Amino acid sequence: MDIVKVCAVCLVAAVLAKVIQPTNRDLAALLSISAVIFGAFCAIEGIYSVFGDIRSLLSGTYINDGYISLAFRALGICYVCELCAQSCRDCGETALGSVLDISGRVAISLMCLPLLGEFMEVVKKVLEI
Repeated sequence: MDIVKVCAVCLVAAVLAKVIQPTNRDLAALLSISAVIFGAFCAIEGIYSVFGDIRSLLSGTYINDGYISLAFRALGICYVCELCAQSCRDCGETALGSVLDISGRVAISLMCLPLLGEFMEVVKKVLEI
């Protein structure tokens, strides 16, 4: 990921959006959203290498791969929901942004329910000893 490239594109898009906003608000919003999508794709490209490095570091430990995968999925949900919610808020749709925030939290909670069940089983076994 070339952070200078991402910063340059986002900065140019922000300036252009502010310049054309008084005459064409829709085009300004579309330009901003396009820059956000470009930045997101560049960030996703960099995230893959980070995830690979983390997986290789954790491969020598006794941590279950399912837990690592669950953590990565939860992190992905957080990033996607935050990006979409902020984009909605930038367009003036604060209610949609709030719904996306809540939906992300619910999705993570539902995804972690099996983990909670496993945790309760471990606590139950410990209390039986």
